[in-house]
Order: sequence, then structure tokens, then C-alpha cells
Amino acid sequence: MNRVKLNKHRQKGLSGPTWLVVIAIFSFLMLTFFKVFPMYYKSFQVQAVLKSVQEDAGLDVKSKRAIWESMKKKLFVNEVHTLIARENVKMSRKDGKTTITVTYETRDDYIGNLFIGGKFVETVVIDR
Repeated sequence: MNRVKLNKHRQKGLSGPTWLVVIAIFSFLMLTFFKVFPMYYKSFQVQAVLKSVQEDAGLDVKSKRAIWESMKKKLFVNEVHTLIARENVKMSRKDGKTTITVTYETRDDYIGNLFIGGKFVETVVIDR
């Protein structure tokens, strides 16, 4: 019978300080998610621009200027034109294939003096 009384008064669940630790960890993870997700979303937008340039049948792939102008318009439409400058784009043509490589970095404030950033490299090959 004493065992029944002892088990009845045992604590069930988390204590107050433990809940604070759980909430702090969850908040940290959510902050990280909300800082990192936009970076990857913009990366997906850049990939979509490269894919549309690859599929554009009316584009003169032998002209670097025409490729850049087409990319610039599509970057503006996808709202990532501030990420990519002309010096971030490398184009080369070999054996009838045009390779476009976009390399860029992005950063965002994280906590206090810390920042979080990423380096992205996107490549597409146009075979025409």
C-alpha cells in the first residue's frame, strides 16, 4: 500500500525550468529555419532562371551578351536580381555546348554580431 501512495505523488511531466529549456531550443531552431530558408528559396529561384534560359529556344547561345540579357530579365522577374551580378556568371562554349555557371554568396544577420551565410554554385549546360 505504501508503494501506491509513493507512486501517486511522483511528478509526471516536465518541470518549469525544463519547459524553458525546451522552448529555448525550439526558438533557436525556428530562428535558424527562418534565416536559412530564404537563402535556399532564392537559390531555387536562380535554378529556375537557369532552367528557363536552357529551355529558351529563341536564345542565341553563341552570344554571351544575349544570354546575360535574357538571364537579367528573368532574374528581375523572379526577384533575385540583387543577388547576381555579371561577374558572378561564367559562360563557356565547347563542342557545341554552352555551360553557364553562377557562383554567389548570400548572408543574413543571425544573432547580435553573428551572421549566417551560404555559398551557392548553380550550373546548366545548353546543348545547341
